[in-house]
Amino acid sequence: MLKFFRDQKNSWLMKGILILTAVSFVSFFGSGHFLEKIPDEGKAVAKVSGKKITVAQFVDEVNHEVRSLSHMMQKPFTVRDAVQSGMLISMFNQMVSRLVMQAATDDLNLAVSDETVRKTISQMPMFTDYDGVFSLAAYKQYLSDMGISEKRFIDDAFLDIRARQLTNAAEKATLVPSGLVDMLYRLQNEKRTADVFTITPANLKIKGVPSKSEQERIYKELSDDLIAPEYRTFTVMYLTLDDVSKKIKISEEELLEVYNENKDSYAIEEIRDVDQMLFSTKEEADEAYAALQKGQDFMAVAKKYANQTEEQTKLGDLTPSTATGDWADVVFAAQKGEVIAPVQTVFGWQILRVNKITPKVEKQFKDVRDEIEQKLISSTAYDTLTETAVALDDRFGAGETIEEVAASTGYPVRKYTLVDPTGTNENGKKADISETVLATAFSSDPGRETPMTEEGSGFFVLRVDDVKDPALKPIEKAQKEIKAAWTTEKQNEKARQIMQTVERDLNKGVSPKTIAQKTSAKYKRLSGLTRRGNQLPVSAMYQIFNKPLKEVISIPSPSEYLVIKTIKTQPADPAKDRIGVDELRRLMQEQSAGEKSDAILSDFADYLNLQVNENIAHKAFSYITKTTQEDADEEF
Repeated sequence: MLKFFRDQKNSWLMKGILILTAVSFVSFFGSGHFLEKIPDEGKAVAKVSGKKITVAQFVDEVNHEVRSLSHMMQKPFTVRDAVQSGMLISMFNQMVSRLVMQAATDDLNLAVSDETVRKTISQMPMFTDYDGVFSLAAYKQYLSDMGISEKRFIDDAFLDIRARQLTNAAEKATLVPSGLVDMLYRLQNEKRTADVFTITPANLKIKGVPSKSEQERIYKELSDDLIAPEYRTFTVMYLTLDDVSKKIKISEEELLEVYNENKDSYAIEEIRDVDQMLFSTKEEADEAYAALQKGQDFMAVAKKYANQTEEQTKLGDLTPSTATGDWADVVFAAQKGEVIAPVQTVFGWQILRVNKITPKVEKQFKDVRDEIEQKLISSTAYDTLTETAVALDDRFGAGETIEEVAASTGYPVRKYTLVDPTGTNENGKKADISETVLATAFSSDPGRETPMTEEGSGFFVLRVDDVKDPALKPIEKAQKEIKAAWTTEKQNEKARQIMQTVERDLNKGVSPKTIAQKTSAKYKRLSGLTRRGNQLPVSAMYQIFNKPLKEVISIPSPSEYLVIKTIKTQPADPAKDRIGVDELRRLMQEQSAGEKSDAILSDFADYLNLQVNENIAHKAFSYITKTTQEDADEEF
């Protein structure tokens, strides 16, 4: 999908989108699969200059993007994931951006020839081999991996090239004054050298223990932090998909019936090993085909007439599902060893040869029995889980206890003793409890079973058995916290004293190495410091470049104390680094051009009267997230 805007926060599109962000569509989201019937599928969510995006097109785009992401990540990625990650707004944004760009380039009569697109695609690095030659196999594999049609890919390529004509014009019209570039270069590349002393309080050793009066003082100061949290003891019974799945039994008759109804899906596709030659013109292809008809070797002809290596000529194994090109039908209609006459495709003219045919193989019932059983169990497990949860809820409502129900069903029960709202017990040990269970335990009244509560792909019921109210720790049990606070206090006092000593000696002209030996502060001379560098904290870098040379700087913080003295400055000379200056000018020009491109498209959106139908867009978003919304008041 084309992306035309670097920053949408001030763009025309966000004006139409902001109204959608208030829709609470995540909370009620269901399974992540669309219904067969899309409400108001033909209505437009956006339109401009006679072009429009319908509800159905938006839903299809979301489904396509989700499948592509799942394939690229090589792990399940669902519509639910897209919704929860906030991707719907981004997908809608990009579709409308593409719509406006199409309308703008049409209005400007920006044209691109078929040959330009063909050449552009054939030169894309992802479609070329080591010698830089276009690989049709790589191209087909890419389309298959991305789950997009050849027509969609080529249409996007046409639009992308047309769009570049518009954005290139903005770039060429952007000028950055040389004086401004030189000034920014000097600021960014000025270098300074500094002596840096680091004192880390946590590394300082403190002897002794706090006195009784210090303990009492710190105890009072920490009183708010020394209140032990509320602790609860509770019993939980879990009901998971695995628990339910183990109890589901499917007869052999049912398994065999499913196998017979779906035999084709348990078959291994026919495989054909194919060679190919690619030519720009039909005349070239006909000449090569004539040579083959005279009995010349296929590889020799490919080398002589198509300038292809053997590796480039071997297209490899294809199946009906992976062969998506214009030539797929003729390849799977040919006989073994047959050379297929030139076929025209979007990239030119192809000659193909079928080397080997591996027939379709149907798996026997015994080979797929376990797979069918697992799929049937998986397909019914969730419904069974919900039904079981409702039945158990009725039993608890009738007065049965967790222990009684667990004894008759065998579902697992676990007891958690005196844990706080974070799941930590009195000894500081963290228990393995989910946030949902903890939240339920600390919001429920003691002494009775809660309703069955859904969590992820399962349910649970719990009973609070005991509650221990929050209380201030006695001073005797707070010694660990008191000692830690006292130690930190003393370490900071010592660090400040060392910092003052280092600062005083630097001002007196004592050598840095002598100061380091005397104070045990960590010392290092840092050179090549720049305003954009990250060798030191931001506050330190700011002062290094804004304080007079050789002025001593002290920067205290909770984690470390810094004492810095700038030794020398090395100004940046733009005249000695024209490459760096040119690169900076290019970046500044690119940034300015990007802003101009956004402004141009914003103006085109207004000029061409872009409309976003709030009600229909609301309906589309609600449909995807399975909420019920009122029908849109009007159609475009």
